[in-house]
Parts: sequence; C-alpha cells; structure tokens
Amino acid sequence: MESIEYLGNVLTLVNLAAMFAGIVVGLIIGAIPGLGPPMAIALMIPISFEWSADTALILMVSTYAAGIYGGSFTAILLRAPGTSASAASAIEGYEMTKRGRATEAIRMSTFASVMGGLISGFALMYLAPPLAKISLLFGPSEFFVVALLGLTAIAAVSFGAVLKGLIAGLFGLLVSTVGVDAASAFPRFTYGMTGLLSGVGILPAVIGLFAFAQALTLCEGSPKSNISGTTKLSWNIMPRWSEIMHCRWSLVRGWVTGLVMGIVPAAGASVAQWIAYAWEIQRGKPGDKFGEGEVKGLAATEGSNNGVTGTSLIPMFVLGIPGGISAAVILGALMIHGLQPGQRLFSDSPEIIFTVIWGFILANFFMGGIAAVMARTMAYVTLFPRGLLAPIIMIFCVVGTFAASGNPWDVWIMVAFGIIGYLAQKYNFSPAGILLGIILGPIAEEGLRNVLIVSDDSPFTFIFSRWISVVIIVMIGLALYYSFKPKAWDKAVEEGEAKLAAGGTKDD
Repeated sequence: MESIEYLGNVLTLVNLAAMFAGIVVGLIIGAIPGLGPPMAIALMIPISFEWSADTALILMVSTYAAGIYGGSFTAILLRAPGTSASAASAIEGYEMTKRGRATEAIRMSTFASVMGGLISGFALMYLAPPLAKISLLFGPSEFFVVALLGLTAIAAVSFGAVLKGLIAGLFGLLVSTVGVDAASAFPRFTYGMTGLLSGVGILPAVIGLFAFAQALTLCEGSPKSNISGTTKLSWNIMPRWSEIMHCRWSLVRGWVTGLVMGIVPAAGASVAQWIAYAWEIQRGKPGDKFGEGEVKGLAATEGSNNGVTGTSLIPMFVLGIPGGISAAVILGALMIHGLQPGQRLFSDSPEIIFTVIWGFILANFFMGGIAAVMARTMAYVTLFPRGLLAPIIMIFCVVGTFAASGNPWDVWIMVAFGIIGYLAQKYNFSPAGILLGIILGPIAEEGLRNVLIVSDDSPFTFIFSRWISVVIIVMIGLALYYSFKPKAWDKAVEEGEAKLAAGGTKDD
C-alpha cells in the first residue's frame, strides 16, 4: 500500500494540466480514422522533452488511454473506427445508431471503457511483477496458438454465413503475406510494385474495410436522409442501473479478456476485442440480436479494448518488452527521460513510476466526464444528411491514412479495401473476417516459423510439450465447438420466423 503516498504527486497543477491535455488530445486524435494513440503519443514526445519524467509520462499514458476510447466515437456513430482497437465496436455500435439508440451506445461504451481502464490501472499497480513473469512464459508456440485462437472468432462474427466468413478470413490471411518476407527478404505477391514491398498495413485495411466502405454505403441512400432516421437527440449520458445489470456478465467477460490479452506481447486491443466479441456471441441467450445492435456485444468489445491498456504496460515497465505499438512509443519516452525499465524501476524510482500509474488511473476516471461532453457534440453528426456525411468521411479517410504513414500507396490500398469492404458487406462476406486475417496472419506466421526453428522440425511435439499452449489449444477446441453449435439466440430467431411463416404473430 506504499503506492498510496504518491497519489498526491499527481494532484499538482502541472501534472493535472498534462493529464487533461493528454485526455483531450487522445480523444480527438483517436476519433480520426488513421491517426490513433501511437501517433498521438509520438506527437507528445517532442513537447515533453523539457518536462520532468513523471509529468511527461502522465501526458503520454493519458493520451494512450483516451486514444483507445476515442476511436469508439466514430466507430459507433459512423461505422468508421478511429483505431483498429475499435473495429469490433463498429458492428453493434453502428447498428444501435441506425436504430436511434446512439445515446445508449455511447453510455455503455463510456462506462465499459472507463471501468476497464480503471481495473487495468489497478492491475498495473498491484500485479505488475507477477503478471510480467507470466508474459515471459509466452514463446513462439504460444504466439502461434494465440493467433489461431483469435482466428476462431471468424466463425462467430460471420452471423450464420460461416463458409463466407471463412473465405473472407482466408483472403485476409493471403493479404497478410504480401510484402517482403522477414526471414528470406524475398518479395511476395508484390508484382513489381514498390508500394507493396512493405505489405498491407493494418490501418489502411481498417479504414478501408469499415470507414471508406461505410461512406460508399451512405452514397446509396437519399442524400437528404440521415443515418438514424431521427431529427433530434435525447441526452442522458449516465448509464442506467438496469442497463449495467443487463450487460453485467458481458462487461466482466470483456474486462477479463482485456486484462489477459494485455500482457501478451503483440496481441493487444486489436486481438482482445475480437476474442471478447466472439465469446459474447457464443454466450448469447434467447432474445439477443447480435449483428443487429446488441448492446451486450458492444459492452464486451468496449470493456476489452480499454481493459488492455493498463496490463499492456506491465511487460513494458517491468521487463522492457512493450505489449503493443503504443507501449513501444511510451517505452522510448521512458528511456529518453533516463529511466531504465525493469524490476529496479519500481525500487529505484518509485516516486516516478507510482505517480505515473496513479496518473493513468485518474486519467481513465476523468476521461468519462470529458468524453461525455465531447460525445454529446459529436453525436450530432448522425443528424447530418448522407449527401454531406459521405464525402466528409471520405476526406477524413484519405487525410488520416496519408498522415499516418506519409505514403501515397497506403491511400490507394485504403481505397481498394474500401471497395472490397463495400462488396463484402453487400454480399455477406464478413469484413471483420478479412480484418482478423490481416491482423493475425503475421503473428501466426512468425510464431510458426520460430516454432519450426526451435523444435527442429517437430512442431507438434514442441507445442504439446508446453502447458500454456495446451491450455490455449483446449480453448480453441471449445471456441470452435460453440461457434458451430446452434446458439440459443439463433434458435429463438428461427422459431419466431417459423411461427410467422405458419401465420402466427411475434407475440405468440
């Protein structure tokens, strides 16, 4: 409990100012497709050179926490996720917006994200050393089977069209192999185009498959109509107790998924959200309507992506192993300010590290209030006519994609995936499956390659000799079983349709 004494350090004027600046910057940049937390944090580094280490790091961890949540604004309101960590939220969140439930979606997103960030922050403070040791147990075989576990989500997010979902996932895996092979330096599927040598980035794929594809979809409707079909918004940003109780186990599953996946290097929120969403679909009950605006699915994805934030910093602080791109940027800032990550960081500089952790926890708390004010303003975009909204989204897609890399090729890749995403959605070929393949393909490939190297070409023996891999394989088996097993909420829908076909009513 010695960490309590450092709470007062955060409440200085300069640290509070840095925290609030980080929250605002993170929320704004996180909401713009293509930018996201890594860029926001990187922009903060030059500004904080002359600041004390604790103030600079509070600025960055606040930007990180808010940036992950900020991507949910546009994901829910426009189906244009600001970050790859919000892609799953675009499915249920946008369907809720279309049905005039944007306020409810924002309420649940804010509550799930804030609580997920707080829980992960306290896990960072009190469980860092033991959880960091767990992350050391993850080797090549664990990375490989974790990627396979993530791929099982494709079946769940295909919503009945499992074959088409698997085809979409295989296409995503194929796309993930484009570019120069890391081991042999051999260009694969580039066809002489230099712009493909670096492969297909996750950000252009996310923006194209969801945001640009959504802009194309908006072009189909009447240019004077809006997304939600309503003309005004009613606002009550505080979640109702009944809403929380309705989603309580969905929230818990999302938070747990985020906490666990956060300590797995290279996994992070992009993988955690899909695992949490697939888990939620498999646990669906009669009356649930996943894919049509089910708030429990949104609660799970939003809880998981912010549940990752704190635990992803654990291996970075304790072992010097960043849990994701944002954590890697923060690691660079940590070392710039003369701090060496490791166990001694907690013993040699407790006044800095615990002050930063308290800053992260308070940033998640204050983020809810600031986000509520911003969301109230941003939600009015759902009242904009489609004829205005579609070109605005396209402009943000192009500008955001180019700003993220400075590479014109990424803009063309984004546009290509926008067309692919539009056609995939139109013909029920899960865009989420394509994205999962692109995200998990490199992790699975690198893990498999390393397994073949260390196992002396006996991968199965090596994988099954490691208990963590065996546990994850059992989870894969269970996930596949429940993915293909008829679900309770599917049965309820089928029974209702059968009654209607027989001449009954929905109330029968």
